[in-house]
Amino acid sequence: MLDYQDFDELVSILENEKKATLIFLEILRKEREILTRGQINDLDQIVADKTKILDELETINEQHSQYLLSHGYHKNKAGMQQWLNEQPFVSILHELWDQLITLAKQAKQENQTNGKAISLQLEYNQRLYVALHSAADNISLYGSKGQALI
Repeated sequence: MLDYQDFDELVSILENEKKATLIFLEILRKEREILTRGQINDLDQIVADKTKILDELETINEQHSQYLLSHGYHKNKAGMQQWLNEQPFVSILHELWDQLITLAKQAKQENQTNGKAISLQLEYNQRLYVALHSAADNISLYGSKGQALI
């Protein structure tokens, strides 16, 4: 049976996870905007922000995992679902969990979209580099009297 202290602890963990996931989604959306505008120099701050929030999410996930383990459940999605199935009267936890699953799916999609944009930009940069390198090999420099300098 779930006591109120356990309930409050898990609600707090899930609420923190939801807040951090929302922040992560916002960072991913900013990253997409930067990629769309081609403002690659602005990615440094995005990478720093993503690293910070991912570290926070990892800490929260560890708390979540420890909670499940301490109550005899696996520390994964199936373990959480099993725990929820055994606590059907705690609707706020079910709602928070469902919201987290939805947010995680959104973050995954957003991250995949950004990854594709980065891949396209990298491919473009590589083709541009090859073109410039090839052009540089064909350049002949001449002095003021027409003699070849290279």
